[in-house]
Amino acid sequence: MKYIWLILLWPIFYSGAAQVSDSLKRPKIGLVLSGGGAKGMAHIGVLKALEKYGIKPDFIGGTSMGAIVGSMYAAGYSADQIDSIFHTINFDKILYNRLNRKYLNSFEKERGKRFIMTFPFSTKNMSVQLPRGLSDSQQMFNLLAEVLLPTSNIDDFSKLKIPFICMSTDIVTGNQVLYNKGFLPTAVTSSALLPSVYRPLDDGHKLLLDGGILNNYPVKEVKDMGATYIIGSNVQGKMLSKKEIKDVGSILDQIIGFGVYKEMPLKKAKTDLYIRPNIKGIGLTTFEKIDTIIARGKRAALDRLKKTPGLERLKSNLPIQKLRFNKPDSLSFDRIILSGQNNFNRDYILGKIGLKPHKKISYKDFLDGINNLIGSDNFEKVHYRFKFEKGLKWLYLDLKERMHKAAVNLGFHFNDLYKINVIANFENKRVFTPNDMISIDVIGGNYFRYNFDYIIDNGFKLTWGIHSSLQRFSHRIDANALFKERNYAVNKLDFNYLQFTNKIYFQANLNHFFYLKIGGEHQYKKLYTYVFSSQEDEAYYFGKNHYFGNFASINFDSRNDCNFPTQGLYFKLKWHYVWASSDFYRNFKPYSLYLLKLNWTQRMTKHWLIQPEIISGLYYGKPYSYENIFYIGGMNSYSNYDQIATFKPMPVLSVNATKFSAFSFSNIIQIHKNHFFEFGGNFLFYDKSNNLLPDTVQQIYGFNMGYGIKSFLGPLKINFGRIPQWHQNSFNISLGYNF
Repeated sequence: MKYIWLILLWPIFYSGAAQVSDSLKRPKIGLVLSGGGAKGMAHIGVLKALEKYGIKPDFIGGTSMGAIVGSMYAAGYSADQIDSIFHTINFDKILYNRLNRKYLNSFEKERGKRFIMTFPFSTKNMSVQLPRGLSDSQQMFNLLAEVLLPTSNIDDFSKLKIPFICMSTDIVTGNQVLYNKGFLPTAVTSSALLPSVYRPLDDGHKLLLDGGILNNYPVKEVKDMGATYIIGSNVQGKMLSKKEIKDVGSILDQIIGFGVYKEMPLKKAKTDLYIRPNIKGIGLTTFEKIDTIIARGKRAALDRLKKTPGLERLKSNLPIQKLRFNKPDSLSFDRIILSGQNNFNRDYILGKIGLKPHKKISYKDFLDGINNLIGSDNFEKVHYRFKFEKGLKWLYLDLKERMHKAAVNLGFHFNDLYKINVIANFENKRVFTPNDMISIDVIGGNYFRYNFDYIIDNGFKLTWGIHSSLQRFSHRIDANALFKERNYAVNKLDFNYLQFTNKIYFQANLNHFFYLKIGGEHQYKKLYTYVFSSQEDEAYYFGKNHYFGNFASINFDSRNDCNFPTQGLYFKLKWHYVWASSDFYRNFKPYSLYLLKLNWTQRMTKHWLIQPEIISGLYYGKPYSYENIFYIGGMNSYSNYDQIATFKPMPVLSVNATKFSAFSFSNIIQIHKNHFFEFGGNFLFYDKSNNLLPDTVQQIYGFNMGYGIKSFLGPLKINFGRIPQWHQNSFNISLGYNF
């Protein structure tokens, strides 16, 4: 009888045993990583804590920074590897889409950064338009394409080491976009585009922005992948109180976060193990606090894991993953497929990159070529992908040309020579040819000035251009110091200078740093004062002539910044030969001008840089006129005038000379990435005679110290200098980019 009862009760026992077995079976773990800008680096610390406990997710879903960290983990990188990668990233470069200066064309390098604001200009409607965002996302894509290179042949994200999804937002339809297929670097880039910071990414069908706009914590989507146990790391903000809404940024954050923050309690309820790192004092862009942020993420995760029962069933028997991947030394492609180009032909694009089918190119040279194409500023998107199909190696180039080929740029500056000046610039590309550009500067201040340039940029082939400019200033000077040989019976003199220049030139670009220039020019120069005039509106001229001649220059510029370089060499040797003049004083003879400038910046330690500099000039000819010799002094780079040279210990236009050499050695302390303290010694040797080899040379020595700040208005520079032998001090301030 008892056996009959056993047979009858067996299904009940078996069912209970099966339930116990199921409860002990390891669940399918889904990891959800929220967006949050720099705060999202806390996810790296969370991954470290999970690895410590032997917990490996079976699925990963992320948004924005969560998508970036999550995609790297899904590709096979360990948490420590991701930590190392993030420590090598220049986040300013990513955030502001800063291209390495070496990829700029020589025209952009030579004139330097000059503008604070840039607005697209519609030549069709003849109107200025607001940009879609502050910067492109190209540098973010470049980073992700390089880091995620091992996944380049994967179209289905479920085939990654860990199945992965990420969220983006189509701002045309207002719908969220779930990426589980496609090209991983493009998908992750679209997920991380902060509104108003980045321009939307055009994938040909949708305009994509940050996934956090609609879904910053994709817990439902990860459950739909098959996850039965959710671990979530949330670093997003919260609804702000009335007192906390203080500026435009907080208003934007509040508006964007309305729906997202209100949904969070429901999403949190669907999370089995919820981790909330401490993000107090961390903003969207405080990437410099990377170590603090990662440590907070790890601490929050460890604290939560210690308080969670039953962790044993979450552990994986698999070892901690570590992606072993070596970048290829060289590449060659059997097929190169281009899409998205309209105005630029295949030869132009491949020529900029340096590509030919079946021809080997080093991986480094390929990346240089991509940046070279980006540096042309003709494209807002240059996405590349390698694929291996049917035994062939394919390269896909997905391009998006700039919507507006014209722009209006605005800027201002204050310095010791011009005082306050403002600039409005109009640029237009592809006016007559795909490679040409027109740039027009209109400058207002004490005097009207202008610059006009027309350039046909043929890259490493012969380039040519036309330049016209009007430069002028008026400055109060010490008459006895500058014109001592004239023995003027006045102490101060108004020094008025006008220079009208027209030139045509040819240029050979030998590489990204080195180029040669040769051409012909006409200049009209006028140097005058009203001090000695009998009538108020009548000028007394030191010189007033039209000049005709030729020029040539050798240029090398590898600096990483033209205002506050932290590395690189600048070298320029320029020669002018003037062979004709209107001869205002009836005594003209042909003459030559030589100018040398050498500036080298080298980092010695993390915060200490050295910067030796040599500036030399030679006027060779008899007799000289005052408008053609050199004027020395001041701390700014007066790039519009070949004959005004910097010498920091004394004010601008303190000394004139027919020949000079100025030497300086500066120590620069980089207190912060945007703050620089400088101190150094300076020596000047000069002569005012017509003799090529003078009997005696005058000498001046001094020292200077200064402080510089990279600000959103341009560089702020403050300088104090002293010439002991003159018992003279100088103090100068400049703000804004030079133009």
